[in-house]
Parts: sequence; structure tokens; C-alpha cells
Amino acid sequence: MNKQIVNFLSTVQNIRPADVVDILIITLFIYLILVWFKKSRARLMLVGMVVLGSVYIMARVFSLYLTTMLFQAFFAIFLIMIVVIFQEDIRHFFERVAIWSMQRRTRRRVVSDRTINSIASAVANLARKRTGALMVVRGKDPLDRFLEAGIRIDALLNQALLESIFEPHTSTHDGAVIIEEDYLRRFGCHLPLSTNLQQISHFGTRHAAALGLAERADALCIVVSEERGSVSVAESGQIRELAEVSYLEEILKEFYRKKFPHKKRTFLQAAFSVNLLEKLIAVILACTMWLVFGHRTEIIRRDLVIPVEYRSLSSDKIIGEPKQREVTVSLSGSERAFDLLQPKELKVSLDMSTLAEGEHNFLVNNELVKLPAGLSIVNSEPDEIRLSLYKLVPITVPIIVKTEGRLPANVTLKTEPLEAALIVPSAMAKEIANVTTESVDAKSLEAGKVVTLKLQLPTGARMATGKTSEVKITVIDAEKKD
Repeated sequence: MNKQIVNFLSTVQNIRPADVVDILIITLFIYLILVWFKKSRARLMLVGMVVLGSVYIMARVFSLYLTTMLFQAFFAIFLIMIVVIFQEDIRHFFERVAIWSMQRRTRRRVVSDRTINSIASAVANLARKRTGALMVVRGKDPLDRFLEAGIRIDALLNQALLESIFEPHTSTHDGAVIIEEDYLRRFGCHLPLSTNLQQISHFGTRHAAALGLAERADALCIVVSEERGSVSVAESGQIRELAEVSYLEEILKEFYRKKFPHKKRTFLQAAFSVNLLEKLIAVILACTMWLVFGHRTEIIRRDLVIPVEYRSLSSDKIIGEPKQREVTVSLSGSERAFDLLQPKELKVSLDMSTLAEGEHNFLVNNELVKLPAGLSIVNSEPDEIRLSLYKLVPITVPIIVKTEGRLPANVTLKTEPLEAALIVPSAMAKEIANVTTESVDAKSLEAGKVVTLKLQLPTGARMATGKTSEVKITVIDAEKKD
């Protein structure tokens, strides 16, 4: 027991600021998922995923090799299954994250008591006359993506206007009206239908539309049934029928009070009053995941072969051979640091932009190799890179035809061009007296014959810009030369 306490205290002492940030990000991500699935119909499946995740974590903790390998082998399949099963919920989750990120920039909405009274009175009259109606009171979420058809009106809301829209003889009485603040923004809108048969089995199409929108946004949907004259409200993916129509006014006030409070809660008030259970679960899960996957302090070493790249080498310079093309380095660090390492992306990067002509040495260290935090180079082979940098200079040298065997006595060779324009390293300029062609059989060179041969360039040399590396050879009869 004492040993476990000592290990725990050692773990706490080894926590870095980066680890704290890591845990906070994962905590926030888990919290957002928990809050979203709290209102989702797929939350039972989420519980199943949590159970499987817990089994995997326990397998890692107790070194259950077979179980761990099974989960890792089927991880990609599990991921695809999650995307397929939760595709709609995942899309809604990312929409919710985007909405939350924009809420700080939105102004606080003020709704008058007159608007609330107008909505409640209109619903009461429509229910008494058994006139079907569907009203949507917008919350913080934008609704345009979920609405089809409809007519934009942007009129100041009043009871008479609401009742007139749902008169049975009007062409838009079957659609929904959108209420925002003190205004009626649109009417005659079609809403997405819910597929939750458990809740809508004993309701009609209006109720299915109200629940469908309440599942996708934070709006309050009010439904008046033309068959029973009852009033139902849908919010947060749930729909319920009101025992008394008079309850609606208080429901509206509570909705606006919750969505647009007159006095914003302080950070501490929000932290301990809103979704406290989900926050505690998120913190516990994030810390557990860090202890299982992130906290691995054992120092290990690995040898890697890393290619050498030469950056910003100007076109008028060249690196002399032999040129170092790769080095073998020994890296030291924690196992979690190696988990973040991408060996294929490692390079020994040499900046050639400021180097003058001559000999240069580069010590292989962490400045030349960009490594993740927590890794360092303890040894390399070779421990330094030596190179010779030469400036390229233009030269012109004669071309000599290389033949196999002796030319017939009665023929001579004429080359076109007579000289080759080359670009060579400055150190080679004085050493190159001529350039030869590829070999040609002398016996095949008959008078009047024309052949094209390639030049054999010295190592490090190249043809000047725009010049070809081929030369035309014309065989001339020496007796008829004049």
C-alpha cells in the first residue's frame, strides 16, 4: 500500500504544464460528448461504448495481452461502426460545438411580457376552437438549415396575427411559424419529422415535426391538436402534453429565462451548477486516460537511420562527392514521447543559404534534427557531417571522339560543334582539358557517314544551359578533302 502511495505521489510530481493542458483538452472534449449524448437517443449505445472502453483500459492496466491485442486489431472496425451508427449525432455534435463557440459574440435577447402573453393567449384560443397550430420559439441555435418552404414576414408579433395565420381556410395553416424575440419571422414552414416512434406513436404529423426540430435544435415547439384541442410542447428532444393550457405562459417565461438570463452566471456559478455530474465524469475519465496512456516515464533508447537534406542550395553551387546521404542516430526519451514520433518525417536538415565556398563541418545535434518534446540525440554515426562546397563556373573545352581501333588512313573526322560549353565546380576547372564522346567502332566509320554520339561528362560537370550533350560526327574522305 505504501509503495502505491509513493508511486502515486511520484506520478503527481512528474506532471508537466503540457500534461495539465493535455488533460484539460481531453476533459473538455469528453464533457462536450457527455452533454450532447445526455440528450441523444443513442446514449444507451454510448454506455455500451464506455463499457468496452473500460474493458480495454483494464486490459492495459493489468497487462492482459490477448484482450489488448484484440481491441487494437479491431480498433479501425470499431471506429467505422461508430461513424456509421452515430453519423447524425456526430454531425449535430460538431454543429453544437460551432454554436457554442459563437454564443459569446451574440447579443443578449430581450423578450417583452406582451409577446409571451400574446403567444399564450393565441394558443389558448386556438385550443378552445380546436384549430391545429405549430409554433416554434427560437432559442440560441440557428434554424434556417432545418426549415423548408415558408414565407418571410418579420412582423411585430401579436395575438390576432398568430390566430389569423392558423385559420383553416388559409393556405399556410398546416405550416409552422418561427418566433424570434418580439417578431414573427416566418410562417408556413415545414420542419423535419422525428423518427422516435416511442414518443410520437399516439400523436399526429404536427407533433412529429415539433419533436423533430426539438431533437436538432434548442427551440421550444408548441403544438395545438385539432382533434383533441390539447396543447403539447417539445423541447430538448422530448415532447409532453400540458394538463392545463394556462401552464404555457410559465413554460415560456422559464424558457426565455434559461436561454437568455438577465444576469449572467459567474464562472464559478456555472462550474458548480450546470452539468456538474458530467464535468466530474469528464475529469475522472481524462485523468484515468492520462494515467493509462500518457504517464509512461520509463526512459528508452532507439536507433534510427535518418536521411540528410541540403536546403537552400543556390543553383551556382554544388556539393562535392562523397556526399553524406544519411546518418544513424540514437534517440533517448520516454515511451510516450516516442509515440508522438513519426520516423519518416525525421531529417537532418542543413541550411546551405549562407555557406561560402570551401570545407564545412556540421555537428549532428537537436538543432539539425527537429524532434518532439522529450526526445534528444545522445549519439550519432557519424557524429558530424563534412562537406565541400564549390562554386560552379563555365568552361569551354575541345571535344575528342573516342574510337575503338584505328581509323582508316584515308578518312578524317569532323565534329560539330568543335567545343563543349560546360558548367563545372571551380576546383575541377583546371583539371578538365577536354571532353570525350562515347566509344564508336573505327571500322564502321566509312567516308561520307554521319553519326551522332553522346558526350561523356566528368563527374560533377553538366552542360551549359541550352546546350545539348550530343555531338554530330561527319566522316570525310581525306583524299577528296580539298
